[in-house]
Amino acid sequence: MKNLPQIFLIILMMGCSSSNNLIEKEPYLYVIENLDGSQIKVKSHLIDSLVNEDYKTLKNHLNNISGKQIDFDKKIIINFIDNDPIVYKKNYQVPWDIFYGNMENDLIRFGQSNHFWVINKRVKDLYYYHGNKINWIVDENNIIRELFFRYDGLNGGFVIIKPNGNYFLKIGEYQKSDVLKTHNEFK
Repeated sequence: MKNLPQIFLIILMMGCSSSNNLIEKEPYLYVIENLDGSQIKVKSHLIDSLVNEDYKTLKNHLNNISGKQIDFDKKIIINFIDNDPIVYKKNYQVPWDIFYGNMENDLIRFGQSNHFWVINKRVKDLYYYHGNKINWIVDENNIIRELFFRYDGLNGGFVIIKPNGNYFLKIGEYQKSDVLKTHNEFK
C-alpha cells in the first residue's frame, strides 16, 4: 500500500512520455480482399508527396468541382466518403463526430486551409452522411479517389496536402480530433 503513490507516478510518467502524435504512430494494416479473392495489405496512414503533374491535376479538379478559385498557398483538407453504408436504414444519419459543430471554424484555430467534403459519385444516400447540413462535392472523374482512396471497403478517409504537394493520408475510420490534430501537427 505504501508503494501505491509511486506506482501511480510511474504509470502517469509512462503515459505522458508515450507519443499520442497521430503522425508518429505506427500505421496499422488493413487487409483488403480483391474481387479475384487475392488480398492486399494497406497502411492506415502515410506521409508522401504528389508528383507535379498529379498536383496540377488535383488543383484543376478541385477548382472545377468546387466552382471557385482556390488559394493553393493554404493547406488543402479533404474529407472523403467512398461508399454507401452496408446496412441501410431509411432516414438515418450516422452519429459521426466529424459532422457535429462547424469543421471549418474548428480547422481555422490551427491555421488557414481549404476544406472540402468530397464524396464518390456512386454514393446514393447523402442524407446518411448529413447531406442536409454538409455541402458534399462529387468527385467527378474519380480523380481524388484514384490519387488517394483507391481501395474498396474502407469507407474513405481524409487527406491534408501542404502547398508544396506533401501530404498526410488517413484511410478508413477516423474521428474529428484526428483531422484537427493532424492539421495542427503536419507543418
